Amino acid sequence: MEGSRPKSEEDFGTKSKVESASLTQTFEKLCPIYMSYGMSYDEFWYGSPYRAKFYREAKEISTKEKDTEFWMQGVYIYDALCRVSPILHAFSKSGTKPLPYVEMPYLSAKEEKEKQISKEQQLENERLIAQLHFKKWAEATARHFEEKEVSND
Repeated sequence: MEGSRPKSEEDFGTKSKVESASLTQTFEKLCPIYMSYGMSYDEFWYGSPYRAKFYREAKEISTKEKDTEFWMQGVYIYDALCRVSPILHAFSKSGTKPLPYVEMPYLSAKEEKEKQISKEQQLENERLIAQLHFKKWAEATARHFEEKEVSND
């Protein structure tokens, strides 16, 4: 039979040895990187490729959090230096004192401020509702007395 020749790699669309070697080298370079992310050797080579994606995304999130933490640390150091700077000035008067250190962490202060604003907003809303109820009551009472006056006349 003429059409029954053995199938070659080209017929199956498989990769050549050169392409295969370069992929292997790429994965071998990536393995230690993913292991540094916390992925085990077996997970990298035999696990789902989605796991590698999730490890990479988790590493990106971790890096962003660490960056924010270092930035916040810089904010605290900068603020502390600014508060102590009046006494570090070469021509400062005797008796000059540094500004007091902040009483609570910035993020805690921010949460406290948000809670305070929320409470104030709630009180304002309750005041406006009470004002509307009083206005309706006053209008209803005024109508009631007007009706009595009309009926008495």
